[in-house]
Amino acid sequence: MTASLTALRAFDAAARNGSFRAAAADLTVTPTAVSHHIRGLEDQLGVKLFRREGRDVALTEDGRRLAHATNQAFGLLDNAVRSLRRSARKAVRVSAGPILTARWLMPRISDFWETHREIELEVVPARHPGAPDRENVDVIISWDRIADMASDAVKLIELSPVAIASQDFIAKQGPIERPEDLLSLPKLHQRNHWGWLDWFEAMGVATPDMLHGPIFEDANALLRGAAESLGVIIGWLPLIDQDLAENRVVRIFDERITPTHGYFVDVQHTGRARSEVREVEEWLIAQS
Repeated sequence: MTASLTALRAFDAAARNGSFRAAAADLTVTPTAVSHHIRGLEDQLGVKLFRREGRDVALTEDGRRLAHATNQAFGLLDNAVRSLRRSARKAVRVSAGPILTARWLMPRISDFWETHREIELEVVPARHPGAPDRENVDVIISWDRIADMASDAVKLIELSPVAIASQDFIAKQGPIERPEDLLSLPKLHQRNHWGWLDWFEAMGVATPDMLHGPIFEDANALLRGAAESLGVIIGWLPLIDQDLAENRVVRIFDERITPTHGYFVDVQHTGRARSEVREVEEWLIAQS
């Protein structure tokens, strides 16, 4: 006898939330209904799926195996439904990082709206290769080193690195006169150490085998950390023009470095046949 989809959906929600009450809120049913579905599923399968831990629940080994399968299965179904809905209403889903979305894309949205009123643009957080939801995105705007990108990559923006910090941080650290002075100062990193490594190389400074300091994915978090005097960061021109103009951070040197990183446009193969996806790609490239 095949387990009911309703029971499996209740189990999946409970597995994701670690709580029958939270699962009930997700499904807009009562916690009693969730518990009833899961108890019936356990009876049908002849295994325990959860261990009760007070108000919370924890998956058993059998529960983890089933949760892995339901997460994949319902994820595929949800992605397919969203894709069909977007196709029906000419929606295009764009994956982009938060700083690009806020500092570059948002100021241009009114132009897109005026010229493409029939297309509904959905901007979602950036995804990395292999992420489960990557197939549910039509256009990916990725941030990476220019040297690492394929020769046929469609470049949207080139970014030049500059060392920035708050005025208070610079005052407390004493005079910073040479690029090598930054080696001993607290540094914050975005995604990996390449931003700082490329900057030091461009400035002719030999670096140790490993740089230290916390790594953040979101450049907005780094900018806040710099503004609050927590360390020196690499800022990317032209995305930080407003931060510099408002003196939230300042440039430590007047360096002029050839762009090392950039944003690149990649249209997923599933979206290339749709005219609205091609229109969004063309619009993005026209803004560069």
